[in-house]
Amino acid sequence: MVSLQDVYDDEDAGLDQASRLRTVQAALLPDGRAGTGWSAAHVARAAAGVSGDLAQCATAPDGRSLVVTVGDVMGKGVPAGLLAAHLLGALDALVRETPGVAVEGAEGAVRGRLERASAFATLFHARLRLADGALEFVDAGHGFAAIARTDGSTRRIPSADLPIGLQPRGFPRLPRHDALGPGDVLLVASDGILELPDADFETLTALARRLVDAPALDDTLRAFLDDVPAVVGDDLTVLAVRRDVDPATAAATTDPDGADR
Repeated sequence: MVSLQDVYDDEDAGLDQASRLRTVQAALLPDGRAGTGWSAAHVARAAAGVSGDLAQCATAPDGRSLVVTVGDVMGKGVPAGLLAAHLLGALDALVRETPGVAVEGAEGAVRGRLERASAFATLFHARLRLADGALEFVDAGHGFAAIARTDGSTRRIPSADLPIGLQPRGFPRLPRHDALGPGDVLLVASDGILELPDADFETLTALARRLVDAPALDDTLRAFLDDVPAVVGDDLTVLAVRRDVDPATAAATTDPDGADR
């Protein structure tokens, strides 16, 4: 008789521990799918085989909104990766809740483990309403999100709260609001973006601006990652969401000769 141990034995399957960890972590990453009228893409590079970043982009159970998450657990490698998976799981369990409630609940679930591990995590957690682009989010010590608009303006979203594990008990998170119009882009990265050569916050906002006019988010983010050194000093994650332009709307606001009205 074949036992479950035989079926799930990684060694017999030819998988070493590091390979298995990377396989499992890959299953936790966004799949790149977004709701109708929206595009999403994601790239990442780990500094030590297993990343301490977490990322999610998925349609909420109600089918009316997109849940967008990027976080960064202090440290690198397997210890940070385990804590990142735990935090992402806690957020997944609260996927029906508003960002403020979800972040507060997830923090309560992971705070003890973070404290015992002498760690903390930064987190950007948002819901995008698919129908009109309304954005509600919490930024817990993260500060690496930006919105680029079709009018050429770009704004980085600064953090307004302390990281996960450091917020004093009894102090609620501060939900904030914005909106994405047709063609606008929400870009969220981990702080590994500042570890790139000659990088600063303009690196984040400049990439967001490029994505507004990019034919495909995937191609532009992969090209960005191709320019990143093969060995990085910190985990890097970049997640982009764009509200697609309705072709009928674009045609109605453009003259036949291509000049905007």
